[in-house]
This record gives sequence, C-alpha cells and structure tokens, in this order.
Amino acid sequence: MEELKSILKQFDSNREKSIHCVDWEQKSDEEKYNAVAEWFRPCAKQILCNGYFLINRKYIIDLGSIELYYHEEEGGIKDYIMYHINDNKKIKTKIKEQNEELPYFKFGSFNLHQSGVDVTFENEEKKYRASFLIRAYRVLMIDGNLYPENDDTKYDPHSTHIFDDMFFSGISFNNKTEIMWIPTDRKGGEIELLERVNVAAYENVDIKKEAKEADYLKEKSKYLKVKNKYYERDMRTWRFQLKNIKKEK
Repeated sequence: MEELKSILKQFDSNREKSIHCVDWEQKSDEEKYNAVAEWFRPCAKQILCNGYFLINRKYIIDLGSIELYYHEEEGGIKDYIMYHINDNKKIKTKIKEQNEELPYFKFGSFNLHQSGVDVTFENEEKKYRASFLIRAYRVLMIDGNLYPENDDTKYDPHSTHIFDDMFFSGISFNNKTEIMWIPTDRKGGEIELLERVNVAAYENVDIKKEAKEADYLKEKSKYLKVKNKYYERDMRTWRFQLKNIKKEK
C-alpha cells in the first residue's frame, strides 16, 4: 500500500501550494471547492487509470469511480456529510463528554462504514479530514500478467457491495484478507469530474437545505428525494470517474 500512500500525499502538497497564495482568502466558496477538486485530480487520475487493488494475490478490485470527502476542522471548507468529523451528530456528544477530539485515522487506512469503504488520508497537524469512497468498481480475475487485457466486465455502482468482494472472508480482528495496491500502465483512460451521488447540501452542521417537490420535478439533477423529503444537491464536483465506463444497473 506504500505506492497508494505516495499518490495520496500529492493531495497535501497541492493543497499547501494553493492555501498559501496571497489571494486564497479572497476566493469565493465555489472557487475554493473547485480548488479542492484540483488538489485531488492528479491522485484520482493515477488511482483510476494506473493501478488496482490485488486481493489475496488471486483477483483484482478495479476502481471505476471514487468520491472525495474533505472537511477542515479548523478551516472554512466544511463537508458535513462526512461520518468521521468532530461535528458528526452521533459522536459529537461522546466527544463533548470526554472533552477530546475524534482521533485521526492512520494515513492510508480503510474506514468501513454504512455507505461503503473509504481510503483515508487525514492530517492531524493541519486539522483536516480527507478520504475517498470507492463508489464504483468491478472484480477481475488475474491472468499471467495480472491485469487482464480487453476485459468488458461492467462496474458495480453500489458502493456497499464491496464489503463482500474486498473482505470476502468477513470483517474481523483476525481477518486474513491481504490487500495490495498494484501500479500498472496497462489500464490507461481519462477521467471526468461529476457531482457526488446522493449528497445533499447543508445550511449548517445540523440542517440540510430543503427544497420543494416542484423544484425536484422541474430539475432533478439539482435536487434529491429522500423518504418523501426534498433537498438541494451538493453540486461540488468531487466525484472522479473513468469516462464512458459501463455500469451495472
């Protein structure tokens, strides 16, 4: 996994170059959100086009789409949809009771949660949380040269299915699954930036931006329906996807 960690370290280097520019604080929220996407774009390009996970040296988890999640604990860029932040409702009370911060994940570790599997690259010194969710993937069998040629297997867009494919022997403390990151130049391709899937915009830490049914019916691309309620969609282009990938329904 050291090769993957090296890729993810580019994010912080790109971030440092931006936030120390003289005009950073004068930028609009939208400009800053776009900048965050650019910090991660070269990482996403390498992850999607130049590598894959090898599971127990037997089969491949090939990524087709990943979503960036980024939240500054002591800065102005917030991503309240994230689970692993101090403001998360479910852990906020516990943190307050114990008078401490939520611990930061070890760089490059997996975070398994109700939406799927994240690869984390948080930074405790600079007080930000960062991870990418595996949004779409496919399972490929290795051949003699590992990555198979001319494979037309479709990508599964259901992020929670990966629990069974990546951790097929179960999730436990004595799990025997070996996960390796394998760089390759045999995949290639280009990526596109899109909005994340089913992510609502927030008014503040506790309130999502609600919308009307008429707005949703008029322009569904900008709104979400969740249990008979309607919300504005988070329009940050923090989903990175291989162009023209074939997905299962």
